[in-house]
Order: sequence, then C-alpha cells, then structure tokens
Amino acid sequence: MHISIGVRRILGALNRKRFCNSIRIPKMNRARSPVILLGMSAAQTSNESVSCRQRHDGVVVSNRKVCREHFELTVRLTPRLRGRFASTAPGQFIQIGCRPPADAMDINSLCGDEFEITPETWPSLQQPEMKQRLALLRRPFSLSGRWDDEQGTCIQIVQRVVGTGTQWLSKLNTGDPVDLIGPLGNTFTLPQERKLALLVGGGVGLPPMFYLSQACAKAGWDAVGFVGAMTADLLAVTWAKEAKPDALGTPVQSVQEFANVNFPAVVTTDDGSMGLKGRITDGLVRYLDSLTDEQLNQAVLYTCGPHVMMHAVAKLADRYGIPCQACLEQAMACGMGTCQSCIVKIEEDNNPHGTLEDGRNWRYKLACTDGPVFDSTDVIW
Repeated sequence: MHISIGVRRILGALNRKRFCNSIRIPKMNRARSPVILLGMSAAQTSNESVSCRQRHDGVVVSNRKVCREHFELTVRLTPRLRGRFASTAPGQFIQIGCRPPADAMDINSLCGDEFEITPETWPSLQQPEMKQRLALLRRPFSLSGRWDDEQGTCIQIVQRVVGTGTQWLSKLNTGDPVDLIGPLGNTFTLPQERKLALLVGGGVGLPPMFYLSQACAKAGWDAVGFVGAMTADLLAVTWAKEAKPDALGTPVQSVQEFANVNFPAVVTTDDGSMGLKGRITDGLVRYLDSLTDEQLNQAVLYTCGPHVMMHAVAKLADRYGIPCQACLEQAMACGMGTCQSCIVKIEEDNNPHGTLEDGRNWRYKLACTDGPVFDSTDVIW
C-alpha cells in the first residue's frame, strides 16, 4: 500500500484559487429604511451585486501587544497588488493564513515522499505536519481599520491568542510575510434618519466598533463607545493620556481608538478594576436612561462580541425601541460559504427550515456570506 501526503497540492490550490462573495445588506427594520452604505461603490449597493475576492500577499508593519491576550496586527499589502484590494467597510472581515505563506516556506519539507507499508513493518510518520501542530485552515478576523497611501493599502486587526493559529500570529515580527483572503461579508449601515451610534463591543468584538467609529465620524454622526471585559488587563484598547475611564459610567474620551475621532466611551469591568464595576450592559442601561425621547429616536445600537452579550444588547434595543445591528462571531473554516460551518438561525418566512413555538419561521443562514451583520430582531438567539 502506498500513501502520499498531498499537502503541496492543497496549499497550491489555496494560493491560486479566486473566490467570490455576495454582498448582502442587513435590514434595519421591516420598513427597509434608507441607509448609508459604508465604503461601498455604486455597483455594490444591490443585494444581487457580487464582488470577487482573492488571495493577497502582505508584510507585517507592526504587531503590538494591546493587553494580556490581545495583539493589534497591521499588514501592508505588497506593492505588486497595489490598488487591487477591494473597498472595505465596517463589519467586513478577512481570512488570514496562520502559517508561513506557501511561497515563503519549504513545502517539500511538509510533503515528503511516498513510502511503502508492508505487513512486516510498522509505519513511522516523518512528515512535520503529522508531528507538530500546524494551522492549515485560515482564521477569520474583523477589520479594525484600513487606510491607503502612496505605498499601497494597510489593514489592521485585533486578535486574541486562543490556539495554534493565533499563537503563530502573535509571534509575527515587522517584515514577516502573511497572506489573506478578503474583504468578506456584508457591512453595517447607517440609517439616514438617525445620527447617534452606540457602539457596544466586547473582547475581539471591539475591532469592528473601532472601524465603525471612523465611518460615523466621516458621515457626521455622533457616537459613544461601550467597552467591557472581566478585568482591566483583558480590555483590548489603548488608553488615552488625557482622561481615565469614569467609575460612574460617564462617557469620557478615555479609549484612544474612539478618542481619535473625538468620541467618548464607557468602560466596564466585572471586577471593577477599570471604569464602572459591572457588565457592559449595565453601562449601556445607565446611558440609555440618561437620554431624552428625542435622543433615543436618533440612536442606533451596533454590537459585536460574545453571543450572550449581544443577546443582552438586543433585548435592551427592543426594550428602548432602538434598532440594532449585530455582527455575529461564528467559527468559520472557509469564510466564503463553502464549508457551511457558520450557520445561524435567522427569522425567515421564505422556504423556512423550521418553526418556533411562538409561530415564527426560521431558516439557516451563513454568517460569512449572509452576514456577519444581521438585524438583531431577525436573529433567533
């Protein structure tokens, strides 16, 4: 019996293949209010529009440790691809290869040669991929920023070290090569009749809130950030020098990522080690209670983070009568609708997959292509 390890073939296919991803705009409410499409061209404003995504090479500009478990990674796309990275908007994500790109490593060392197993011998596995942990699949990361200059395009993410792939990312140094696919997914939208964004992010759900704050500033919106974690050294933010988080939950410009565009933030920790003691929803309730009816009518909630946190934010949105968009964090193997691993239950009357006890119909949708941004009232939490 002959066994051949086809890692070379797999990696080569991943590096050559081009992918397409449909852009779907999330509903803000049943009436489909007019919205501002962030970072989208005129050709992309239809639910039927398609934007091709492909693999891009880049080099690390910086890899900064933000807190105990989080790193801010900035990547510049290589000059030969200048201008070819599609327009991006808050809510979208990229798929990063959490291993050296194929053209930067010795693939032969991974593949080895065919070997023969006979009944008299016990196989000895020599290939490195069988002896050590290697992240063969890409990992999804929401964009926290993007800018273009004369040298090309830079993109930024914030990632938390939780396994083999993210551990590899955390050890990258300036100049190291990386490869990615993107941008992928749909985007947040700004309803034209509203002007106040409440940006609620927890953990690795903060990056899209940072990116969205920049878009809000450009659109002339007001915004308040809400940042929460279990303890201070898990807050994936940069602290401003001019102000410290308020212990009573008053919004101040203490988080540099929001302060860069002159927006204040409410900071909460479960143990009270920074800002208001309590959960992020405690800070949100305090702020919502301080608003007038007129201000509430101008507000939109945007949230990304742990499932339980987003569900709680969605409940508050319903209680206060505020529209809410949720960027769902799901495990994704491909990010382009092929593997079907990121399914979520969404309320849907068209060809439903099931019906809840309360009579609502639901259908499985994909967080990577139908989302990751959904109207919170459509999500079956």
